[in-house]
Amino acid sequence: MPNLDMFFRPRSIAVIGASNKPLTIPYRIIQNLIDYGFRGPIYPVHPKEPFVKNLPAYRAVTDIPGPVDLAHIIVRRDLVPATIEQCAQKGVRGVVVNTSGFSETGPEGRELEDRIRDLGRKLGVRIFGPNCQGMMNTDPDVSLYSNFTFARIRPGHISILAQGGGVAEVLNSFLSESGIGIRMYASNGNACDVSIPEILAYWNEDPGTRVIVLHVESFADPKEFLDVVSRIDKPILGMKSGTSPEGARAVASHTGRLMAEDTLSDVLFDECNIVRFRTSQELCEAAVALASQPLPRGRRLGIVTNAGSPAILATDEAVAQGLEVRDPAEATQAKLREKLFATSSVHNPVDMMATATPENWATAVEAVMTDGSYDMVLASFITPFFVDCAGVARELVRLHEAHPELPFLVCLMTNPLWDETRKILERGGLPAYYFPEAAARAAAALARVAELKRRAPGAHPELAIDRAAAERALAGAPAGFLPGEATAALLRAYGIPLAAERWCATPAELIPAAKELGFPVVLKAHAPGWTHKTEAGAVAVGLADEAALRAAADRMAARLGAGVRWQVQEHVAGGTEVVVGTVRSGPLGAFIMFGLGGILVEAVRDVRFGLAPLTDAKAERLIDGLRHGELLRGFRGRPPVSRTALVDLLVRVSRLAADHPRIAELDLNPVLAFEDGGRTRAVDARIRLAE
Repeated sequence: MPNLDMFFRPRSIAVIGASNKPLTIPYRIIQNLIDYGFRGPIYPVHPKEPFVKNLPAYRAVTDIPGPVDLAHIIVRRDLVPATIEQCAQKGVRGVVVNTSGFSETGPEGRELEDRIRDLGRKLGVRIFGPNCQGMMNTDPDVSLYSNFTFARIRPGHISILAQGGGVAEVLNSFLSESGIGIRMYASNGNACDVSIPEILAYWNEDPGTRVIVLHVESFADPKEFLDVVSRIDKPILGMKSGTSPEGARAVASHTGRLMAEDTLSDVLFDECNIVRFRTSQELCEAAVALASQPLPRGRRLGIVTNAGSPAILATDEAVAQGLEVRDPAEATQAKLREKLFATSSVHNPVDMMATATPENWATAVEAVMTDGSYDMVLASFITPFFVDCAGVARELVRLHEAHPELPFLVCLMTNPLWDETRKILERGGLPAYYFPEAAARAAAALARVAELKRRAPGAHPELAIDRAAAERALAGAPAGFLPGEATAALLRAYGIPLAAERWCATPAELIPAAKELGFPVVLKAHAPGWTHKTEAGAVAVGLADEAALRAAADRMAARLGAGVRWQVQEHVAGGTEVVVGTVRSGPLGAFIMFGLGGILVEAVRDVRFGLAPLTDAKAERLIDGLRHGELLRGFRGRPPVSRTALVDLLVRVSRLAADHPRIAELDLNPVLAFEDGGRTRAVDARIRLAE
């Protein structure tokens, strides 16, 4: 674990570039340190002022009489290198460079940023930033508010790490205004030295952090992120904004075009068990639940309410999020009928009507909690003026404490007149949401995190590979598309199932080849430079006899000219079309793609990506991740396809891509998948080699 105590647990802090002007960054940093009660000495550094905010000021950091653990640097960017040298001379172990004007401004700023990074490494000074806010730590032993924002913070268990300072403050302010505490906070801007993975690893060892909220704009070092963050066991809720430099660079293959700019984020988050969110609001909603609730055993949600329509909204959202909202057991329903008003509904949601008393709430929630049919419970609570709402809140807290193993969320639809009711829930550790849909989404997030924690990494199956045949297929091949015969030989060397075929140099060889395979057949023409044979009119399918084959060959020859190689292939009828591909991008190597295939692959765009080589479990997750996966499980009378065959195919293709870095792109499209896995095979393949 990296030692970042100098940033998050400093014993003394210098602010270099301090100012007595209230509307400046250094003034706000000092004000925040004082207001939040930082435990150590604060040393303003100013070349002329004798005092800053009634604190003695020093002309240089080297003039400070006591030791300095951390220094904020807010000076002109051209003065930053010399200031870092002075900090090193003083023995400062960490500096926060709040100054901007570095890599975010262009090549000149990038050069200066590289210079201060190298200088820090040479002098043994860790650099946080530049162009950053700073950090917080609400541990009462530290009481650190070491940045220039204005949020009110209180101790809690959510740690916030955001590359963008604006997003960091949005997240922090939302939680603060919602009455939710945080543990630590960091916004490290350009992150030239101290990286996001380092901070995450440091927080993973912090006993006060229960959940981490992460916002990234880019991945400076995707491999470091994968290597470090994949070992973190605390829940991480992630959000990515902007575009990745590791995005779609290739245009020749389906796989390259389908690899969207955000694919790297999806793959990294998945590999690191990070639950991804598309909005900052949903990110915060989930964090609130994870900071106080245990993880559920499954996806079954029980709802208890005193108002039917909001509970229906919660139910609709829960189902849309993949949660199960089933009825209680018959014995539970009988108990509820006996104890509740006759007008109550004893299904799910259990609806007691607005007149429900604290005793009614206790009866209904206890019954649902002990039913055995639910992994989570949601109380959808509107506050009528004619009910002891504070009493209801106390009963909910009591039941939460009595069943600490069961996640319990509250949708509290109220106004400031019932502020004490809200505070009772808050003090009792019950997360309360205003909108029913928000509470349901938070429950779904708990389930998603739990599933990520439970999922097995899988194993790399033993594969019979003819490595000599693979080397022969690639021997001497130049950059560009690998010839069709070599492509087929390479794929077969890895046991990748292909449709039976024969290769012919002239049209005269076609008829004997087709007779050997047996009609009907498919005819394909190959020539250098072609990427899509269908668009070139170089494919004819379902040729039932010699005459049809001869006519198709004549049409292609007239259109395509000389230099064509002919491929006669068995006609594979039926099956479900899927696509399997690889594309090499950036330092992580080969990405594997799986999705619904055929000529509509780029229109439907129902694909998932993973990193090579895949384990069997990761291959299954690619299959399960499709939006329209029901097409593979059997749909409207169509039989399901063999999952075992698809997993084996994905594992083999990923191993091929991992073993041969020269493979820049690989497309198997379509692959025809059948219920009988032995019939599954690729009917078209293309491989492009890099230099």
